[in-house]
Amino acid sequence: MSSLALALVKDRYWGLPWYWPQVVLLDGSDPCDIAMAAGEDYLVSGRRVRYGMLDVNSCSRTQPLSYAQIDLRTLDGSHCASPGGTLIGRVTEGGRWFLPSNPPVPNAPLTLRDQDGRDHTTMSDADGIYELQHLAPGDYTLDSHFSQTQYLSSQTLSAVEGTCLERHVLLRSYDFSGRTPPGLQGDISVRLLQTDGSPVTLSDSIETDGKFFFSNVPDGEYLLAAESGMLGANNNFYYPGTFDLKKAAHIKVVSHKPANISEFNFNLDAWPLVPVMVTPDPPHNPDRYSWRVRLLSSDYVASERSWTVGEKTIRIYAARGASYKIVLYGFSNHPTEYDNCASDPANISAQPGLIVRVKIPSSCQ
Repeated sequence: MSSLALALVKDRYWGLPWYWPQVVLLDGSDPCDIAMAAGEDYLVSGRRVRYGMLDVNSCSRTQPLSYAQIDLRTLDGSHCASPGGTLIGRVTEGGRWFLPSNPPVPNAPLTLRDQDGRDHTTMSDADGIYELQHLAPGDYTLDSHFSQTQYLSSQTLSAVEGTCLERHVLLRSYDFSGRTPPGLQGDISVRLLQTDGSPVTLSDSIETDGKFFFSNVPDGEYLLAAESGMLGANNNFYYPGTFDLKKAAHIKVVSHKPANISEFNFNLDAWPLVPVMVTPDPPHNPDRYSWRVRLLSSDYVASERSWTVGEKTIRIYAARGASYKIVLYGFSNHPTEYDNCASDPANISAQPGLIVRVKIPSSCQ
């Protein structure tokens, strides 16, 4: 294996002029170090530096051909065409991270739910690859349930108009689970505590549908708490739904499993964070700005979300009953030509069912 290798070009897709040689030098040295194996076939994604030489070291998608089915499928752009966007990826067995060498999971059913509550279903193929085309722009929630002992884990899934986004899904094992509201995985953590309130262990994962999972928990008696810096001094919200440590349910774990219940669903009617639905007006113009919705508390950023091209509504969570300002910030795509931009702040008191329309100034359009 070597980070400098000679390669024989078998197929040219695009990017190489006709007059380039059939044998090229691939440079996979620093900063991302790709060591290429002699005799292995690769799909090469490189940068031309001089005649006959390609840099493949800039965190490129150069990879063994046996792992490159997604790239080959989407190379001509036909799978990414409008209307809507495409989510594509591989379902594999694995731990916390996706690795190309993880065993694929064929024929795995997947269900994604859009912001209007509609389900979009698909199934992975024999190579473990799933694909959903022509999805309306915006965020999607993956149903993490797979079986009584396994769940599906993913990054945030967002569709972008006319674009293929690669989002892999891991099949992981668990012993017991529970549920919080969906879309909070970046704002909260869920952990088991000693009965005196001292921390023990974090959950293995909180998924986009709000489900959290634990595995290999030592035997003992615990409390279960959701934690968030957005809750201020009372940052522990105990299962089943209280800030009072004395009213928290005690959970006994025997042989890694709770003694009398397998799923711990928090009382969502008492949940301290509520979703605020923000509708920007007019629609997104991606040519001039990249937009983010910010929730400000005393002029500090409590939470923020990106505004995807074509997305009609952005969901952002706020502490129930607290006062905030909501501002839409546009970050200039050409800062030497024009500055960043911001909407006028909208003052809110966070309550369930709140919908806020934010007007973009004409100077920002």
